[in-house]
Amino acid sequence: MNNSMNPFGFTLYGQPATKKNSSTIVRDHAALLPSKAYRKYEKQCREAINLLRYKMRLPHFSGPVRMQVHYYLESAAHWPDLVGLEQATADILSDEYKVIDHKKQLVCPWLLSDDRIIKNWDGSCISGIDKDNPRTEIIIIPLATSLDDELDPFIKKQLAAKAQGELFGGRDV
Repeated sequence: MNNSMNPFGFTLYGQPATKKNSSTIVRDHAALLPSKAYRKYEKQCREAINLLRYKMRLPHFSGPVRMQVHYYLESAAHWPDLVGLEQATADILSDEYKVIDHKKQLVCPWLLSDDRIIKNWDGSCISGIDKDNPRTEIIIIPLATSLDDELDPFIKKQLAAKAQGELFGGRDV
């Protein structure tokens, strides 16, 4: 197994939160926005990931991965659903894009090129309550694949670009 296939693990501290979109009035019209708890959690997580960038060179994953995530909640109050937590985690870790001049453009690369590269969530669970240290423990495991074996057209495109050395200056896994 080559070095690029090694798992990457880290911990994000703070109360895990789901997006739980809710209708909110924004500038005189209703809009669907993620919950206030999620927005706080997302900001906290992204700040922690940025701090990690200062300490080490973070991998960027564009090929298929397996995620294993363990969530430790502050309390049993407002118990979230696991799928909602997984979706929130995937969104936080995925690259950020904006439409500029009618074109989708990368604004900030995070850890995953897109949440659709997550092929499975085996082993992910709400692991328990930790009142003093709520957190999300994340392991990203790259999965071996080839252009011939891959079915997802998006991942095939990512693999082809990676083979051409076009993704993130060679730091892509």
